[in-house]
Amino acid sequence: MPPVHPVRPWFWAAPLLGALPLAHAQPAPEPVLPSPTTLETVQVTATADSAQEERQYSSSAKIVVSREELERLDAATVGELLRQLPGVNLSPPTQGRGGRQRGEDRLQPNVVVDGFSLPGGSRAAFRLPVDLIERIEIIKNSTPEFPSGPGGTINLILRDAPGTKAGTYRAGLSANSGGLGGRAGGTYGDREGEAGVILIGFADTRATLGGRDVSVETFTGGARTGYTLEHDEDSGRSNGLHLISRYTRELGDGARLIVSPMLFGRTSDLTNETQRSAFTNPANATGLVGNGSVASDSDSRNLSGRLTFDYKQRRAGQGETSATLAIQGQTERTDRSRDEYDAGGLLVGATDSRDKTRSLGANFRGKASQAFAKGVHLATFGLDASLKTSTDTRNESQFGAVQNLGAQARAESRESEFALWAQNEWQVSENHTLTPGLRISVSSREVVDALGARIADDTVSWLPSLHYVWRPDERWNLRASVAKSERLPKVTDLSPIVRTTTGQNTLSNPDRGGNPALRPETTTTLQLGVERFLPQQRGSAGLNFYVRDVSDKIQRRIALEAGRYVERPVNFDSASETSVVADFKWNVAELPGLSLRGNLSTSRLRIDASTAVVRQESPRRAASLGVDYEIKPLGLTLGSNLSYSSAFRSEASQDTEQTTRPRTQLDLFAVRKFSRKLSLRFSVDNVTEAKTGDDTLEYSSGALARRETDRARGERFYNLSLEGKF
Repeated sequence: MPPVHPVRPWFWAAPLLGALPLAHAQPAPEPVLPSPTTLETVQVTATADSAQEERQYSSSAKIVVSREELERLDAATVGELLRQLPGVNLSPPTQGRGGRQRGEDRLQPNVVVDGFSLPGGSRAAFRLPVDLIERIEIIKNSTPEFPSGPGGTINLILRDAPGTKAGTYRAGLSANSGGLGGRAGGTYGDREGEAGVILIGFADTRATLGGRDVSVETFTGGARTGYTLEHDEDSGRSNGLHLISRYTRELGDGARLIVSPMLFGRTSDLTNETQRSAFTNPANATGLVGNGSVASDSDSRNLSGRLTFDYKQRRAGQGETSATLAIQGQTERTDRSRDEYDAGGLLVGATDSRDKTRSLGANFRGKASQAFAKGVHLATFGLDASLKTSTDTRNESQFGAVQNLGAQARAESRESEFALWAQNEWQVSENHTLTPGLRISVSSREVVDALGARIADDTVSWLPSLHYVWRPDERWNLRASVAKSERLPKVTDLSPIVRTTTGQNTLSNPDRGGNPALRPETTTTLQLGVERFLPQQRGSAGLNFYVRDVSDKIQRRIALEAGRYVERPVNFDSASETSVVADFKWNVAELPGLSLRGNLSTSRLRIDASTAVVRQESPRRAASLGVDYEIKPLGLTLGSNLSYSSAFRSEASQDTEQTTRPRTQLDLFAVRKFSRKLSLRFSVDNVTEAKTGDDTLEYSSGALARRETDRARGERFYNLSLEGKF
């Protein structure tokens, strides 16, 4: 059972302890185990049993998913996988017109790879092949090592060299109504003496297809005075390549060095055709006539890489020392053309643009843990440092004439952080563990536009935390924690540069810009939870209740600027949020081979503003249920995953509200094992052809002035793959 650290009298969350049934401190009779919160980048032959035990004995709320569990699930990418896992609440896809990605949802988890964010953030991590991943840690609340917001942190731990020569391969075809796609790749690893290596490579191609219907109605004095319709059709192809190698060297005396270069590339070509029409009699919705069309093409190229040096030394019964250096960079270029025609087919607009982004960064993490007082305490100290520089440029021409974009032609940004953190796992008694921690960080962000205007923001953060767990017996955990976290503005959030949207500029498809006056958002979270562990390692269940108090809440607001809708982040005085999250995994003893997993969550956000009436976000609910059943005599496994997200209403501006429509998606799969090393997998994603959509209302002096409806067609995907081991 892992040890933890005493709370100091000055600790700001001490009042919480008065309500907790702590026993008297005494030395734990058991030997010290490595801290379950220690980041592992070496290969682990984690089983479902050890993953469940790691959750049970973790000092903070955490779920661990082993490689064995990952292989049972049906997913090609990390994004597909996370949607199926208990304790993960992903928002539905939010892709705008012309394939443009919308902003991240506030409940979206922060996804890191071996403890560090990839260039491109969580979205880049979602596209990684599942075959790269050894295990997953789902960290459900903020810790000194992984400070996080409401979505928590998901740490993807990459595979490492096996103990002996081994490999896997996968080759498959995919199809949707847009055409065929494919995916092929594998892993190969070997170890000789003190050295080992693993090589991982995957390539994929996929047809992109989508359709969207948009209607815009305008009102004056309660009467409809305008009514237009748009129908979009997207088609194209996306191609990706992922290459990773990891070289491991045992240095003796419990020390190990891992060197890991990674290279990720992706190309995407997308064509969008938009047909417009309008009612000549909008009041009665009659007299529908053509109102022009738009043809758009987008060509994107993205290349990113990372080189990691990871040193670890374990000391039996004492702890671990580690140091990791990651150097990473990214380059991305997107060329767009947009031709607009009037109702008579005359070309009235021809715009060509090119956006380039280049970034280079470095991250360092040093960590040391030490047990003392006969194993009653395990103190961990860490240092994090990061630096990232980026250059964004934009060129634009209209009818072949180069445009003067002024300040928006170029933006150079720089962001850095230096943080010290510490925590102590204190074994108060055999059944009680207390973990106080503190993270102190100094961060800086700076943006300089093409005209030389400089925007800078420097922040010093003090983020204390306190986690408590009571294990009344081997089957139950009762948890409580209180932690402070901070959401710092990104450089893009501070930059005044406005990026023009793809397609028609509307309330549901606005341009996007930053806010130089944006302040950091600070959140204090109280968490209470209970966990149940089934006998014979047959599963676990958790129920967690969160109350969050937020200062300087960051929300994105839409307003008219020079006749165009522009979305920018703004601060509100304060906000509060309550949420309940339940999860479970169950291997049914009465039906060997049957496994169930699922989660259920509900969240309510309230925003307080001193200067304006703010419409509150309505309750949001999400759920998923996964089932797989192995019929061993036939070598057949059948499975499904059903996910649901409810409708909810939020505010887009002081006079605007937006309602996101509900969504239900069903995925099915079947796996036929021909032998221990060869299997065939068939799956159908989005059997229900679940759609996404928003309804947006704009008011003027309390009266409805504009209504937009946006509906994106759902696509069903078929996948067939041959998977093997050698």
